[in-house]
Amino acid sequence: MTIDTQLSKGVLEGCVLRLLEGRYRYSGEIVSLMRGCGFTYFSEGTLYPMLLRLEKAGCFTVIKKSTSNSPPKKYYKLSEGGLKKLRAFEEDWGNICAAMQNIFAVDGGSGEEEV
Repeated sequence: MTIDTQLSKGVLEGCVLRLLEGRYRYSGEIVSLMRGCGFTYFSEGTLYPMLLRLEKAGCFTVIKKSTSNSPPKKYYKLSEGGLKKLRAFEEDWGNICAAMQNIFAVDGGSGEEEV
């Protein structure tokens, strides 16, 4: 599924917040999940600036885990501040969906322009 990049731009942050609700995830896992859900163009280049900005805003609890054959990975999970931000997004998203349903319910006519 291809989604217009400009249209999805404001939605990506809410999606990432949702993926980090109640569970620690590292960046590669987030990218994989986003792609698996249909955001096929989603990449680390999109994710890293978003994670940095949200981390600075206090949206995450962050832990680092070491592995035997690679550098430590950063794992992110929503903090209370992040959860509040997610709930605000969910409310906004619900309002947008309701407004879109109203728009699509408007009779467009028979295709002939009325003056």
